[in-house]
Amino acid sequence: MIYKHIVLIVISFFLFLSSAPPKSNAVGKISFVLKNVLVLEKGAKQFKQAGFQMPVRNGDRLETKKESRAELTFNDGSVVRIDELSIYTVEKADMKENSKEVESTLSIGKLWANVKRLVSNNDSWKLKSPAAVVAVRGTIYRMNAGADSSTQVLVYDGNVAVSPAAPAGQPSMGAAPGGPPRQVSGPVQVAGPKEVSMETWFEIVKAQQQIVVRPDGTYAKSEFNLEEDAKLDWVQWNKERDKSL
Repeated sequence: MIYKHIVLIVISFFLFLSSAPPKSNAVGKISFVLKNVLVLEKGAKQFKQAGFQMPVRNGDRLETKKESRAELTFNDGSVVRIDELSIYTVEKADMKENSKEVESTLSIGKLWANVKRLVSNNDSWKLKSPAAVVAVRGTIYRMNAGADSSTQVLVYDGNVAVSPAAPAGQPSMGAAPGGPPRQVSGPVQVAGPKEVSMETWFEIVKAQQQIVVRPDGTYAKSEFNLEEDAKLDWVQWNKERDKSL
């Protein structure tokens, strides 16, 4: 009799496991948390407090409150960090042995990215903001997404391809989806900031260069002062974190 009860309990347990909806595979984990960081999992209605080593899946959104920071390490070793008062969403991260496609969004706030070099020409790593789309092949850069929807991108290593964000329902300008940034020559002296109209454009931004994209799609590109930039607490903290990668 006792044996029959045990068998029924075991069967019921496995039936429960088989009926429970499986969670999607984690594409990374939260590798650093400072103070108040929240996570809204895809499909969930309530935020949960972020914790060290918490898995992150496609569709998850991270929000940092005042004086808070978070670091997300993807499965390939690439790292994204967000400063206080930032909202970051992992839209899609499909990482296989021979291919990689990552798309994420910084809705507002500050982000630092240290992206592992992509190998295949079909690999793609894109970061979107309300004003711009940034495609990389293996780069260290940071992005500021302002409350007015303007976007600033500063590059420290490698180069990035920047194009304006497309209006809803239209494809992005510049590189084709999934395509790599075009090949560019070595570093050259840049003449001062230039203003460009809202016509279709596609810019390569190299190390020690920055680009500011306005909500109307116009932009200005120039060099920035590395010494002055290095005095910023946000920059210092990220460079210190990068030393351990």
